[in-house]
Amino acid sequence: MVSFKQNEVEYNANIVAVEKKLLPAVLGATRRNGDLLASWLMKNCAEGDVVDASAKNILQAITALNAANLIDWKVAPKPQKKRPDFLQSHDGDPTNHARENQVSELDIQMSQEKKRREALGDAANAETMAEAAALVRNHSSVSHSRTARERAALRSEFDRLFAARTHPKELLAALKTKQATFEGEDITRPRLANM
Repeated sequence: MVSFKQNEVEYNANIVAVEKKLLPAVLGATRRNGDLLASWLMKNCAEGDVVDASAKNILQAITALNAANLIDWKVAPKPQKKRPDFLQSHDGDPTNHARENQVSELDIQMSQEKKRREALGDAANAETMAEAAALVRNHSSVSHSRTARERAALRSEFDRLFAARTHPKELLAALKTKQATFEGEDITRPRLANM
């Protein structure tokens, strides 16, 4: 059996206090409101079989149920208007007093286009950096020792350019150029011309 933490006198005093806090709004005295409040309190404010029906908890229940449009009102509460902070527009956004308050549709389109281009650029740059890292990682030559030397040279070039914050496309181009210089450098293994 579920019981209230407060006795009947304290519970009625809490109801009166809640009604005073809700003014000028007046809660409808309907069975539905009572059932909704009781079930909300049992669900959210119960400790075992004891329900805390304090004024604070009843107000929370009314606020939550009203947000879901479940409460019946004799006099509905007026919607609360957010007071703007100092030097802010009616929407709460900072106001630029040097230009007109209305943001043109062109400004909105330009900002959306800029965000789209930045997102595409970040994806393309990440793909280019992955390609550069793969070029260093997958580089191979005619012998294991030469492969190790050339990979080390490519890795140091990659690290140097990355530390210098080189654009990914320029970094990849520099690595490909460096890789091209390795061709034909090994004089110990002459290449035979195609006959």
